[in-house]
Amino acid sequence: MFVASDIIKKEYKAKGVSKIGVGELEARPHMMDRIRFKCKKGGVKKSAGSNVTGCKMFVYGTAKNGEFVLVSCDLNHNHPLSPECSRMMVNYRSIDGPTFDRIMIYERAGVSINRNFGTQLIEKGGFDNMTFNKKDVKNALAVERRKTMFEKGDAAGLEEYFKSQRELNCDFYSSMQRDEDGILKNASWSDARSRGACKYFRDVISFDTTFSSNRYLMPFAPFVGVNHHGKSIVFAASLISHEDTESFVWVFEEWLKCMGKPLKGILTDQDKAIGRAISEFFPGVPHRLCLWHMLQNASRNLGKLAEWKSIDTLIRTAVHDMLDPNEFDEAWCLVMEKYNQCGKGWMQDAYDNRRKWAPAYNRGTFWAGMSSTQRSEGMNRYFKIHVDLECGLVQFIKNYEFCMNIKAEEEKEDNFDSVDTPPQLDVDKSMLAEYVFHKVYTNAMFAEVVNERKGLTHTNVTKTDSLGPLVLYRADEKLTSPHWRKRYKSYNVKVDKVKGELSCSCQLFEFRGILCRHILKAMDVEDFQFVPEKYILDRWRKQVRSYESISVSYYDPEETKRLAKAKELTQIHNYLRELAIHNEEAYKLYTEATDALSIKMEDVVGIRKTGDVGDNSICWWDPEARNVFGRRRLRPREHNERALKRIAQPAEDGVIKTPVDKRHELIRSTYGHIPSYRARQEHANNVHDARVDLSYNGPVLEDILESSQISLSEDLSQTFDYDAFVWRKRPGSRKPDDVVVVFSKSLF
Repeated sequence: MFVASDIIKKEYKAKGVSKIGVGELEARPHMMDRIRFKCKKGGVKKSAGSNVTGCKMFVYGTAKNGEFVLVSCDLNHNHPLSPECSRMMVNYRSIDGPTFDRIMIYERAGVSINRNFGTQLIEKGGFDNMTFNKKDVKNALAVERRKTMFEKGDAAGLEEYFKSQRELNCDFYSSMQRDEDGILKNASWSDARSRGACKYFRDVISFDTTFSSNRYLMPFAPFVGVNHHGKSIVFAASLISHEDTESFVWVFEEWLKCMGKPLKGILTDQDKAIGRAISEFFPGVPHRLCLWHMLQNASRNLGKLAEWKSIDTLIRTAVHDMLDPNEFDEAWCLVMEKYNQCGKGWMQDAYDNRRKWAPAYNRGTFWAGMSSTQRSEGMNRYFKIHVDLECGLVQFIKNYEFCMNIKAEEEKEDNFDSVDTPPQLDVDKSMLAEYVFHKVYTNAMFAEVVNERKGLTHTNVTKTDSLGPLVLYRADEKLTSPHWRKRYKSYNVKVDKVKGELSCSCQLFEFRGILCRHILKAMDVEDFQFVPEKYILDRWRKQVRSYESISVSYYDPEETKRLAKAKELTQIHNYLRELAIHNEEAYKLYTEATDALSIKMEDVVGIRKTGDVGDNSICWWDPEARNVFGRRRLRPREHNERALKRIAQPAEDGVIKTPVDKRHELIRSTYGHIPSYRARQEHANNVHDARVDLSYNGPVLEDILESSQISLSEDLSQTFDYDAFVWRKRPGSRKPDDVVVVFSKSLF
């Protein structure tokens, strides 16, 4: 059914209540003096695609003494009825408050809409018990996102959220940059725990901006490092409007203000803007380029050559096997000469820039084993699981902190396992280094030590020379390859037992912080009785660090208070429910007590219910229910993005403004003079503009009712009746009798 007519009581009319009111001025059933319902299939059928049957069914009642009294009705329909499908009708669809709270929790946890709906389906025991469908869930979540973005302004809400986090913890750092019009340009932040972790693991940083995280297409730029378990950890993050040098310089300035110390080493992709910003703001800081991207660029630039397969094999061999700078230079130049690439093209440019990416030039510096921005890209993929690309800034920050909470808990579990649970590996106590590292290193890093120890089975060292206490060895390692392809690699090992100096030409310890198998073999031959302290890195130890005890609020305080109450009530209800299902006596006692309690609670809340028995399929008892039908339906027009933008209050002076997508301005300035394009835009934006091409004989745009505007974000069950509307022509056009204008609903 639908409301065919209603009359509002005079006392409510005097207060400004109307049928088109919103909020407190919205007309409610108890404000009506008279109401009339009709079947939705009533009326006159005027098109072939209409489902109107001319049904005369109606219900008419008036208000008397606080109740609606039935005056007259006709319950006879002229079409088949489907009572078993009534739950699919918009009149009966709604999402109650507790269910919607759980849906929002699953949404924040990164659960997809399909699985979110499936969870509710299982919980309620099948489709027959559902009061909403999957599309209703999607619509409800979209409404919440829009309300978050437009109620206070997305950028202003982000600024307010940062302020609340600083009030909870003074060590929370945030900064927002505006342009000359007060619009948000860049934002940077770091919580107290991340700032504390940076003090221990800031020796190597990966920085990448491959993830556009929100509806404003602002790239997400996290500073990612490596913790004592060899896993990725985020120190700070930024949202930037443009990937240019100016924006990156601002990000690095905020990093310095936040952490107090410059970077020790940074690994990025081949973005020239990032490179210029680093050389400008952090001169002298080691800057490496992603090796994986370099090899991809080789394929992109040289892949069309006929000899590409041979070139690719030689390039990879030079990159991965030539660990001496002179040897690498010679090998690279030979490839360029052989395939005529000298002095031009990609190979020459890569050779000129080799100190930033070639392993031969970077193995002697600690990089925690990183040669690519894979950690940053992996962290970006992790955030994509929990972040909707259409979300606003405030929702993105909340999802970001939820991800950080998960990462912090994973680190706590790794810390506990390293202390409480011994590694599930065979410890060779006859090997001194392995026994020592087993005691002090975390499980993950000790696993790498064990991997090097296993390599001793195909590694042999031979003494070549000695200079006093300094002994020189040649380590021959047989690579793991088929027996018919015996490949050996040789390394030079230096051991000074008196000074406790150990070094190898593979430079694994300098690059990764783990003693290589060649040094372990030489130590065993020299019969070391201890491992020099400088080769036991503090960053890999399983010791307690100060940042681990920092209490950080990865949540919204006000929302947490509400959820705490809901959790307490849920626990009480679940306990009583488990008791009630044990026997009939307990069940009867539970139902009688809850019925009596419901009446008292309704009086306290102020819910007015007509009659003793209500319709259980309608959430009459829930004032926060997301109804699908009527003025209080799930997706009312006042919650559409266009309507929220229209009624949004102008930002006050000093309040930061939400970013604007300037692509629309470019399109309008370029194509705005085209009459047909301008007409469509005016119709879509509900702008009353008389500047329409006079030769256009269609309906006048300003005469089209607002309810006729079709939007994917509106309830299509209440669309404009194009057949019943009387279309008016402009003066001076052809007479109505001379032309027949046909509108097909399928076109709209």
